[in-house]
Amino acid sequence: QAPVTALLSGETVASPNIGGVIGLLIVGVSYFLSRTRYYVWAAYFIIATPYIAVVLASINTNGGASETSYFFMALCVLFASLLLGWKETIIVGIITALSIVFMTIMAGMEVPLTVVTFVAITTGVTSLVSQIRDQFINDLQISQMALKNQVIETEQARLKAERSDQVKSAFLASMSHELRTPLNAIINFTKFVAKGDLGPVNEEQEETLFEVVDSAKHLLNLINDVLDMSKIESGSLNLFVTDDVDLQAILQQIASTSKGLLVDKQVTVETDVPNTLPNIRGDRQRLVQVFLNIMSNACKFTDEGKITVRAHQQGDNVVIKLSDTGPGIAPEDQSAVFQAFMQTESGLRQGGGTGLGMPITKSLVEAHGGHIQLESQSGQGATFTITLPIKSDLLVPTLM
Repeated sequence: QAPVTALLSGETVASPNIGGVIGLLIVGVSYFLSRTRYYVWAAYFIIATPYIAVVLASINTNGGASETSYFFMALCVLFASLLLGWKETIIVGIITALSIVFMTIMAGMEVPLTVVTFVAITTGVTSLVSQIRDQFINDLQISQMALKNQVIETEQARLKAERSDQVKSAFLASMSHELRTPLNAIINFTKFVAKGDLGPVNEEQEETLFEVVDSAKHLLNLINDVLDMSKIESGSLNLFVTDDVDLQAILQQIASTSKGLLVDKQVTVETDVPNTLPNIRGDRQRLVQVFLNIMSNACKFTDEGKITVRAHQQGDNVVIKLSDTGPGIAPEDQSAVFQAFMQTESGLRQGGGTGLGMPITKSLVEAHGGHIQLESQSGQGATFTITLPIKSDLLVPTLM
């Protein structure tokens, strides 16, 4: 109110305090430097503020600052410890102590040992704290850098593994195609020879030649499985989709085919597939492959009893269950059923196969927007439940 009253009364107003002006100038310069990313210079200006304040106080009093004012200079050390490293804090502390000594001597005053001691202790403590802080920050930065490098290495390893996997899948697909052509030729030419088209053969030769045909067909099936799996893994499996896949006809076909796989076995095949089962959207050939894979396994592992095929509509889905009275699958082995190149203990005892049939089946079912589930107990047979949507949004008919 005093300046305002003076102005109203016509009195002369005193000039602004020079210390306040300098303080505002220092704050403004510090702010500008910090905004322009000159953080260290901004820190120096902040650290110098208490020092300048005491110097200005000495000038104004014309007799040196009071001892209490010199304690204010310890703020230089505190600011240094907050804004700079421990080495800079020690340098600021030494300069502050020497400045106090010099200023008091120049003012003809006794050196305030208490103040100098306080500055020395403050410098020692704050520099130690700053050193611990700087070490912690340095360790943290090293840890962050190591973590960053680890993430980069992991990402590079992942990309390398993906590239390797793509190359492997492409190689398997290429080799499978190349192997299938000569194998088909071997099968056909061997059949010609076995049937006597190229000359008479005796009974023993004919039997041996048909064993060659059977072995070649088995090898061809294995190659086809590897080819399908490589296509699935590389994402290049294409489905020939239509909207009129007759599941009822497919399941009846699979049941009839299975009888040829059960020769000399006391196993019957029962079907419960209604004629009203709706046609679904899908790839007929691949769906035949799905059910044939499951039925073939059931025939292979079931020595007596029965195999049952059931199907019914459930809302917008068709549910198919294939059950057998075989040895079953223990709970601890069930996770291996749908894993590539993995076989259960009973599967290994039976021999044959690559362990790709069920993983391919699972992938084909999921490609149709469905899912497959296994229910089994050791010694109590197995039931595979396949749920397929009638019209999956994942599939687009190939021919409209």
